[in-house]
Amino acid sequence: MNTRNITTFAAFAAACFAGSTAFAAQKGHHDDKYVKPVQKKVVEPVQESCITGDIGFDVVSNYISKGVAYENQGLIVQPYADLHFRIFKGAGALTSVTADIGIWNSFHSHHTTAGLTAQNKGFGAGAGSQTTANWFEFDFQAGLTFAFDKLSIGGYFKTYESPSSVFQNTYTTGITIAYDDSGVLGAFSLHPYALVEFQLEGSTGNNFNPVGAFGSHGRGQYYEVGIAPGHTWGDLTLSLPLKAGFGSGGFYLGNRGFGFISVGARADYAMHFVPACLGKWTLSSSFTYYRLGGSNVPNPISGVGSGAAGLGLSQLRTDRNQLVFQGGLKVAF
Repeated sequence: MNTRNITTFAAFAAACFAGSTAFAAQKGHHDDKYVKPVQKKVVEPVQESCITGDIGFDVVSNYISKGVAYENQGLIVQPYADLHFRIFKGAGALTSVTADIGIWNSFHSHHTTAGLTAQNKGFGAGAGSQTTANWFEFDFQAGLTFAFDKLSIGGYFKTYESPSSVFQNTYTTGITIAYDDSGVLGAFSLHPYALVEFQLEGSTGNNFNPVGAFGSHGRGQYYEVGIAPGHTWGDLTLSLPLKAGFGSGGFYLGNRGFGFISVGARADYAMHFVPACLGKWTLSSSFTYYRLGGSNVPNPISGVGSGAAGLGLSQLRTDRNQLVFQGGLKVAF
């Protein structure tokens, strides 16, 4: 065999040996079946949404707002929706900035104040159309929330409207402060908060400050503080919300400062059996005891003035001790 043939044979043998070695490396230890090479799955990181929110409704036995009793008869349904847009996220002292918008409604099957409003149709408030007769209140709120680790401070602008014309539009601005103390107190955290709301035009209180011939709502300030200690067992969360409301600048009738104090027991059940793609569903129920201030007469007639008492507002007085039952459903995303 000449040198050229020897060289060709050696190259052919080397190629066959390399191929057989690669094939053998892909065999199993106990059989000769071909094993496909393992391919790693590429897991893409989950992108955190910058938009969160919730939508839901509550059914309540009494409608009490800021210590003023508005309705305690018939069916009262209060649907709402909120959206939060995170526009900044940082690692410094300021951890996030969120733009917030929300709506809230109250629908009443009974019209306690409808007759009073009709009597004073010419004094700035109408009886409302038949299509919106049950739509007692519509609120719109927009604002910004600044989070500093556990502390959050928010400012907002809010309007209160009555599609059934029970009261005139009210425009307010407010500041809220909340602190997440779970890192300090753990299971005994209180989640304290405080807010102050300034009445810019009209008032959500029940005072009557006559201005001009027919008078107008008194503008004032509203203050609220509260805590909500609670604990979670699996899907069930129990909490004991406690809050108190106060007024100044003639917010309450007779310029009284104390509006109410309330204490309640609330249960929230997380419906984890609902597919996650449909959001986080929660059922809630609660009962709340209210101790109302010395004047809990509602203010259904915008622009009537102090003479409204003679028109029958006294019939809307309720007991200062009130118990409110609530049941609701919320979907968060």
